[in-house]
Amino acid sequence: MGKSNRTKLIDRSYNTRDAQLFIIATEGKTEKPYFEIFQDSRIKVEVLPTGEDNKSAPEYVIERLNEFAQQYDFGEEDTLWLVVDVDRWGAKKLSSVCRQAKQKKYRLAISNPCFEVWLCLHLEDLDPNNTTCQAFEKRLRLILGSYNKSNLDTTPYVEHIPDAIQRAKQLHPKANQNWPPTPGSHIYRVVEMILKAMRNS
Repeated sequence: MGKSNRTKLIDRSYNTRDAQLFIIATEGKTEKPYFEIFQDSRIKVEVLPTGEDNKSAPEYVIERLNEFAQQYDFGEEDTLWLVVDVDRWGAKKLSSVCRQAKQKKYRLAISNPCFEVWLCLHLEDLDPNNTTCQAFEKRLRLILGSYNKSNLDTTPYVEHIPDAIQRAKQLHPKANQNWPPTPGSHIYRVVEMILKAMRNS
């Protein structure tokens, strides 16, 4: 059975059938509403979150991306992304998944220890004492008054995306790192590319 044309992923309401596709496989469910911030006729962001089976380990995330990639013929401008956390998985498992991703020409946007670091970077410089997911979630609750990872309110982050990019790049400017060795996030890599595509009409 042949692959489907990439345009099947692009809504008819889009101005152009040549919209650049960003296919993003995520470890959690918090990422999907965040990436839905980016709406434009020049891009289409397709998020593949962890399902009800809660198979969120990196090897399951790349498996999900593999299965999706096999269904479509993508264009040269389209990119497929692996968005996972360092969290509890360990360097050995993560290295193996990163190696597989690079072989498939997937791009990496990994957070250390978790996606909440990226959200915190919208709002402030990181406190070096914060090193756990719990600490970053607590920080978000303190700054925002509340934080619900299963029902993300994206309002506080929209205006501060450039700040998050700048802070993340300052923390980890090396382009060849698979993931940040200290608390930080490479989510800026995919966000920068999305914003660039939105500007290039």
